[in-house]
Amino acid sequence: MGNSNSRDQQPRPQVYDRPYQPGTQGPAGPAYHPNPYASNGRFYGHWPNYAPPAMGPPRGSGGPQQQRAQQQAQPDKELAQTSTIRNAVNLKKATLQLAPVDGEPHKLAVLFSFDASAPCLVTVFFMAHEDASNHSKVTTSKQPPTPGILYEQGLGLQFPKADGAAAIIDTSLYDSASLTPGLSSQGPFPLVVRLETITAKGLADGHTLQELVPGDEQKFWVQSQTTLAEIFVDAEGAFVPRVLKQKIWVDNISYELQEIYGMEAASGHKAQHTAQETAEEAEERLCVICLVNDRDTTVLPCRHMCMCHECAQELRKQTSKCPICRNHVESLLHIKMHKNPSKITQEAAAEAVAQKIEELKI
Repeated sequence: MGNSNSRDQQPRPQVYDRPYQPGTQGPAGPAYHPNPYASNGRFYGHWPNYAPPAMGPPRGSGGPQQQRAQQQAQPDKELAQTSTIRNAVNLKKATLQLAPVDGEPHKLAVLFSFDASAPCLVTVFFMAHEDASNHSKVTTSKQPPTPGILYEQGLGLQFPKADGAAAIIDTSLYDSASLTPGLSSQGPFPLVVRLETITAKGLADGHTLQELVPGDEQKFWVQSQTTLAEIFVDAEGAFVPRVLKQKIWVDNISYELQEIYGMEAASGHKAQHTAQETAEEAEERLCVICLVNDRDTTVLPCRHMCMCHECAQELRKQTSKCPICRNHVESLLHIKMHKNPSKITQEAAAEAVAQKIEELKI
């Protein structure tokens, strides 16, 4: 493997919570977590090439045992601490729906559920452009945005309000092709929902939600989440919204959310280990290697949350492939969560990893 200093020659780890840069392809934001969106954790850097050297180890590097002792003696310089981003609002993607208006089949009402830990303003836009270079300003062409609707803080809030006006899209104004721009499109987006709150500093400075103009450029004293969706027609002829991406505006910076696969099973009510938990649900939250500890480590860039921290530490020494999809691993993200009281030793983790690798024939 060469001597341990070769690790310093590897590229520095790619930071996945970098701010969104206008004009770049596929910006990476903080890992998606229900609330907060990114948890305290660590990024493990790019892994070394684990193929054995063609001509053996360099002179003076010693045997494998000596090399491993040298590596363990040195601090791992490829660990990077992530930061926590707490956003006050979150639209639940699975709840976004379009309901036909009675007597007017070409008109559709927007329905969704969201959580807010502070009072917020809800605005809906149709066939909208988002200008990332102008503080995420949103503009529309044919239908004006809905007036901002004020909500108090709460969980499971419903839009529209029972006694409030609905947000209606008139599909007769647009051709069917424009309703499904596709994942790579930069707009216009058929459906955009923005949830906005005032930061603590903004409140201290006297700012209020009533100051906000629908679609105006984002203020430095605002925290928000913007959901961008397309509309397609399913096999039964119904109009169905499909979320293309979600972005948050925090501290005057825009981030695109990246969802972690398996986070829902590893967190929430399934992580409380209740008596009502089924055997299948219990297995979904366990590390796929040791089947003892809870999952708390995500593989990047494939974003599979499938291992516990102990097994992940051992896996990175033996292979560079995800145990789920077998794609190349660039780094690992450790997310601090409620832990299963059961713990395996480092030796047991190493044995479990070796067995898993043999099973997968990686």
